[in-house]
Amino acid sequence: MRIVHVAAELAPIAKVGGLADVLLGLSRALSEKKHDVEIILPKYDCLDLKAIENLQVAVHDLPTFFAGKSHHNTIWQGRVGGIKTTFIESHDLNNFFARKTIYGAPDDPARFSYFCRAALEYLLKCRQKIDILHLHDWHTAMVALLYQDLYQPQGLKCSKVMFTIHNLAYEGVCKREILTQAGLSTRRFELIKDENQPRSINLLKCGIVCADTITTVSPNYAKEILDPKENGFLNKVVTRWKKKFIGVLNGIDYTYWNPENDPHLPFHYSANNVSQALKIKKKLKAHLRQTLSLADEECPIVCAITRLVPQKGPELIKQAIFRTLEKGGQFVLLGSALDPKTHEEFYKLKRKLAGSDHVHLELTYNEPLSHLVYAASDLFLVPSIFEPCGLTPMVAMRYGTIPLVRKTGGLIDIIRDEENGFAFGPPTTEGIYSALDRALGCWFNHPQKWKRIVETGMQQDWSWNQPAEEYLKIYHENSVAVTEFS
Repeated sequence: MRIVHVAAELAPIAKVGGLADVLLGLSRALSEKKHDVEIILPKYDCLDLKAIENLQVAVHDLPTFFAGKSHHNTIWQGRVGGIKTTFIESHDLNNFFARKTIYGAPDDPARFSYFCRAALEYLLKCRQKIDILHLHDWHTAMVALLYQDLYQPQGLKCSKVMFTIHNLAYEGVCKREILTQAGLSTRRFELIKDENQPRSINLLKCGIVCADTITTVSPNYAKEILDPKENGFLNKVVTRWKKKFIGVLNGIDYTYWNPENDPHLPFHYSANNVSQALKIKKKLKAHLRQTLSLADEECPIVCAITRLVPQKGPELIKQAIFRTLEKGGQFVLLGSALDPKTHEEFYKLKRKLAGSDHVHLELTYNEPLSHLVYAASDLFLVPSIFEPCGLTPMVAMRYGTIPLVRKTGGLIDIIRDEENGFAFGPPTTEGIYSALDRALGCWFNHPQKWKRIVETGMQQDWSWNQPAEEYLKIYHENSVAVTEFS
């Protein structure tokens, strides 16, 4: 089966969030099952080129029509994580992918609409039939409509167009002129008109309406999307196309996240011997304390590794820091905030707590340190306000660290309270205090129960093997009939 992914991110070369990890993990799992997998990505000027093997020019000049003009592109190819990866380097006057960043520009809708068109031009030039054209989030949703209107009539053959929603909160609402800039008819405006801003289009809606099948990144998140109380202005379109929706729980890359041979750890351990693993984790705790200048004493380490954005519950994280200190624990935060106000709030908190040897706030992301924090901590905090999937608690369990999560989205699919983690409901001070008190009480007073919870999490299979099988089943299933696009 030939599977082509079109996306805006790919780990480790162009990563902002979980989308990048999902794309690499799923692609590798499908490739290991002997399928022909290709990923198409913009050639950003901020790519980590060291992680791309055999990068070379494949097509010197591929023209793309956009905004009334033909623009030149260079097509590059290499391998990322063993997967064939195609990069589109645009030579337009706007320097769409030479911004030193992946997202955040005011013209992001134009940038990614251009990329959608260029990706299809490349696929048309290849003259190879595609079994599955798999699109991810609003950035590449327009591919579905462009294929239907412009490229299928030119002879591009594709058996099925899939669309995965990694986060419904990002809709790609933009001015209607993007339609005509991409070469689409203005009569398509009504099809993808935003329900809240009737003079704008909604690119996420474009993917929902035009793709054959839609997946989300966990079964419970699919349920939440289909709940009228949760899906906001997309309620009408989601309700109309609800039969297209399927929830598949993501996995994590077991090669990259592996405590048996993790290059960022000074000591290693395995789920095959949890008693030994807990002894090694004690040595790692001592190493982390020395690294971060924390007090060397017998107490639990609670950690959070997260982006400090509203979705992730930063206010609850602050409350958890103080509660942990009150209860005799230590807290390590590895968190980055793009919003200057949020960064300043946590920077003030860091200064306030500077005299404590029981807390360390690292207000940037540090990949090697994150591995050590995952492995050395006892409790991993995920107090998300909403969470489509939640890969980090899977990583934590892989490393023998117990997650404490809020009951939302994919976290409901992953964590069973007091079996493989701890969970709380409403996003309140009382909720997180109660869960923390139970978890820390278990660590201090019930070591055998704690060990049992660690063992349950470590021995669960969070790899991409099962999710890949589910995706293959969906790939092979007949699509929900799309009777009209007009």
